Amino acid sequence: MRTSTRSPLAFPLRAAATALALVLTAACSNAPDDTAPIEEVAPPAAAPRAAAQKPAAAKVAAQEPAAANAAEVPAIHGPGGACDPEPGGDCGSCDGAGDHGPERMIGEEVEQLDIRNAPTRGPADAPVTLVVFSDFQCPFCSKFAGVLDQLEQEYPGKLRLALKHRPLPFHKQARVAARASLAAHAQGKFWEYQAALFDKAQGALDQAGLEERAADLGLDVARFARDMRSPALEAQVAADFEEGDRLAIEGTPTLFVNGRRVMGAQPIGVLRTAIDRALAGT
Repeated sequence: MRTSTRSPLAFPLRAAATALALVLTAACSNAPDDTAPIEEVAPPAAAPRAAAQKPAAAKVAAQEPAAANAAEVPAIHGPGGACDPEPGGDCGSCDGAGDHGPERMIGEEVEQLDIRNAPTRGPADAPVTLVVFSDFQCPFCSKFAGVLDQLEQEYPGKLRLALKHRPLPFHKQARVAARASLAAHAQGKFWEYQAALFDKAQGALDQAGLEERAADLGLDVARFARDMRSPALEAQVAADFEEGDRLAIEGTPTLFVNGRRVMGAQPIGVLRTAIDRALAGT
């Protein structure tokens, strides 16, 4: 009769490791299947994770009221939440040490962004432009939208907000929701529709839920459904996504403040610091 020499701790340790792996894998990826009766366009593959977390300096561009800018690309880590294709990874901006001070979380390089087709609000000549790349299935984006609302109240007349779509491939309903928001935009209700999705519908992004939100806002639902199928709206979502690839955006939300990248749903103090620096021209 053979006697096992396996340690009595082997099974508990293996079970613990398995449980930890399941927790990390589940982060930001527990969305229900998309049941919308719309022919779905396969989302692009996620942008490859850069070998170095700090992108090279980019060209400065004084475009629209403000330019946009590059920094580092955190994942889900510390106080700066973000949906990331590789949840649980090192954020790249604190070197794993947990230092998320404003000087670490606000980039210095400047990127060029095209916001000509993006939904915007705020004065066109505002001294600071905020460009956010967002995903309607990202819980951090939902919370971040409220933070941006608060900042607009704190800096009246000084901020212009533009939204770009970055529907992450593992969020199965995010891309159709992005098209739905642009269909609402065609009827002048983008920001109201965004608020309705984030407030009520992150778990109801199928076709029925999207049309219900449109009806709640008094939109022409037949036109809304027809516009959702428009190749032009899919092309706009695709263009935003490709721009995110160019910028090596891996997580949502990602915000650009007059060119300075801020990754993740950072505390409002970090965003105030970025805005104050932009207003001071530093």
